[in-house]
Amino acid sequence: MESLDILEKEFDSELLIKEGDRLEKYARDETPGDYYFVPDAVLLSKEDKEIKRLFEIARKEGIPVVPRGGGTSRTGASLAVYGGIVLSLERMKKITDIDEENLILELEPGVITGEINKFLEEYNLFYPPDPASIDSCSIGGNVSTNAGGPHCLRYGLTRNYVRGIEVIFPDGSKEFLGGKLEKNATGYSLLNLLIGSEGTLGVITRILLKVIPLPPYSATLLAPFKELKDAATAAFNTLSSGILPSALEFIDKDSVRATIENSEKKAPFSDSGPFLIVKIDEFSKKDVEEKFEKIGEKFLENNASDVFIAEEPFQQEKIWDFRRSISEAIDRVGTVIPEDLVVPRSSLPEFISRIKELEIKYKTEIYTFGHIGDGNLHADIIKKQEWKDGGDKIIQDIFRTANSFGGRISGEHGIGFTKKKYLHFSRTEKEINLMKSIKKEFDPLNIMNPGKIFDMEVLK
Repeated sequence: MESLDILEKEFDSELLIKEGDRLEKYARDETPGDYYFVPDAVLLSKEDKEIKRLFEIARKEGIPVVPRGGGTSRTGASLAVYGGIVLSLERMKKITDIDEENLILELEPGVITGEINKFLEEYNLFYPPDPASIDSCSIGGNVSTNAGGPHCLRYGLTRNYVRGIEVIFPDGSKEFLGGKLEKNATGYSLLNLLIGSEGTLGVITRILLKVIPLPPYSATLLAPFKELKDAATAAFNTLSSGILPSALEFIDKDSVRATIENSEKKAPFSDSGPFLIVKIDEFSKKDVEEKFEKIGEKFLENNASDVFIAEEPFQQEKIWDFRRSISEAIDRVGTVIPEDLVVPRSSLPEFISRIKELEIKYKTEIYTFGHIGDGNLHADIIKKQEWKDGGDKIIQDIFRTANSFGGRISGEHGIGFTKKKYLHFSRTEKEINLMKSIKKEFDPLNIMNPGKIFDMEVLK
């Protein structure tokens, strides 16, 4: 790559990685399967001026630039599928300010999401979104994918907490979008356009996050059921009764078993399933107790085998650690095709039943778990070697099924590289063309994370 000589002259060896063995780390992310793309180089950026200079060279030389945070994508969003330069933001990891009056946290994109609430503890504040990879994903990646997590039921997605971002666009210009504002009806929301754009429109270099008071009291309930329909009925009856927990999670029996067999994690009633897990956060212990008593009653009325209540923080953390470990444990079963689907929550029981029918049809295993409270289901398919299409038929069947319920092919993981050929299942041709038009406006040379969400002409 001739342009490497230009990069070597511009950036010292501390910032620029070009050796093969050191590039290995950036050739993969957490997408299961044989997705392996070695970039030509990696820039470990620390400052805006380095990013601007990189874009200047990239535009002139026609080099793809691939932003990367913690590398935890499950859809190949941070892979250099056309080579080029991976722009790693892992060194931009400062929390720069806490505005207690406006409840705004200012930070850089490389901050690990799990570190945010550790920092906020002394202020009795917290940041609710909690993706499963919270201890390794970065806040910049979360913003770029509009990440979710169990707490989304009550508190909302990443989008609901981003008040402002500083972005460097492919033309080298820098803009600050949003601000310390609760309301903003001033024209199109460019801020929300960038949130969830998966690094295809610009590089986020600074973030303003809304934070909220930390409820001092909490409890977590775990209940096993004999049948999926009973668990689903219990979940929906709880919500329809007016109780809104912070999180309401579902784990099928196979996922419980796989997690126990392929990790060191344990859970109460581990020989049972499926599970419902509920988190309650409140500002008084009385409110917590009243809610978990009502939820426990609802569960038992709908054939829960038992209800385990964890009030101590260490007990609660064990349960949530078990929940966060599911994907990693299933990855050890075999090569996984991780699907992240969303349907109206009332349709979830029937939707899961249809998925289990496809499991039989294709003679495989499909592990289902996720956020039953908001209809977001994770369906991890074990890929079979005899599938000559690599699983394309079963994926299409699942997406058609989701469509039949008014669902979409992703609730929180995004489209990235692995799902782009299926985008038409959830977006019309008109919508896709509008998105391509937006991409061309922001990135006319298509150097910004090309090959993600949809295909466009790539510079040679």
